[in-house]
Amino acid sequence: MDSGGYMAPMEVSDMDSVQDRYHYSQYPDEHFHYELKRYKGYAVIINNVNFGHTRYRSRERSAHDVTALQEMLQTRLLFRPEDIQIEEDLTTNQMSLVLEKVASDVNFSEYSCLIVVVLSYGEFENIVYGVDSKFSYQQLISPFQSSKTPTLLDTPKFFIIQSEYPKNDRFGHNAPVPAPLSPCNEIKEPDTLFLISVNPASITWRKDGNGSHFIQRLCEVMRLEGLRYDIKQMFVKVQQQVQRDYEGYGGDFVNTKISCPRMESLLSKEFRFDWGDH
Repeated sequence: MDSGGYMAPMEVSDMDSVQDRYHYSQYPDEHFHYELKRYKGYAVIINNVNFGHTRYRSRERSAHDVTALQEMLQTRLLFRPEDIQIEEDLTTNQMSLVLEKVASDVNFSEYSCLIVVVLSYGEFENIVYGVDSKFSYQQLISPFQSSKTPTLLDTPKFFIIQSEYPKNDRFGHNAPVPAPLSPCNEIKEPDTLFLISVNPASITWRKDGNGSHFIQRLCEVMRLEGLRYDIKQMFVKVQQQVQRDYEGYGGDFVNTKISCPRMESLLSKEFRFDWGDH
C-alpha cells in the first residue's frame, strides 16, 4: 500500500497468508472488529444516467448494476428493503441534499454500516459527476463525518464508485488521464473505505448490455463469500476477478493498459456482515 492508501492487487498465492492473518481470533473482539448492530446497514445508491444538455451520452446499462446491487444487498447481506434508497439523475445540489437528509434522518446507532454507491461519469482526481457538474469524494463523505453525525462514530462507511471517464472509445474502454491527487481531495475521514472502479494507472471497462464488470464482479463475490471474509479481503478478490476478465477479453489492448479497481481505506478494524460464518 502506498502513502495515498492505494492497495495493489494480490496474487492468488498471497490469499492464504492474508486469510491466516485475518483469522487470528475465533470470535469477534471490539478491539479488532467493528460491531454488528441490530440492522445490517443502510445503503444509498445514486445512479446518474441522463446528462441532459451535456455532450455525454446516457448510461442506460447502469440499470443492470442497480439491479445487481439491490439483489445482493437484500438476498445475501439481508438488508431490509426500506434500508436501500435508490436515487436517479441527481444534480450536484440534489446529491448534497439527499446525503445530508440521510445523515440527519437515519439513526445509525442501530446500523452496522453505511454504504453509499455512486454510478456515474467521473475523473481520477477523486471526482464523480452529478448530471450537471462535478462532485468530489470529500463532498460524499462530508455529511457523514462523525463530528456532524455522532451516531456514525466508530461505524464503518463504505463508498463504492463506478465511474467512467466521459470520453469513451469504440471498445467501451475509458482512456485515463492520470493526475496528481490534490490535498483537498484526499480521503481523511476515519472508518471510511472507498472501493473505486479506476485508478490513474488503469482503465475501467464494460461489455455492452451487461453493466460494468466492476459492479457485477463485486456483487458476485459478495453473493458467494460476502459473509465469510473481511470486507478488504473481498475487494482483493474483486480486483483479481476484474483483471482476469479484462485480460481474457481485451486482446492486444491489454499489452498497453490494465484494468484494476483500487481501494482507499481508513478502516481501523475488520468488518464482516455475519460472524456466524467465522
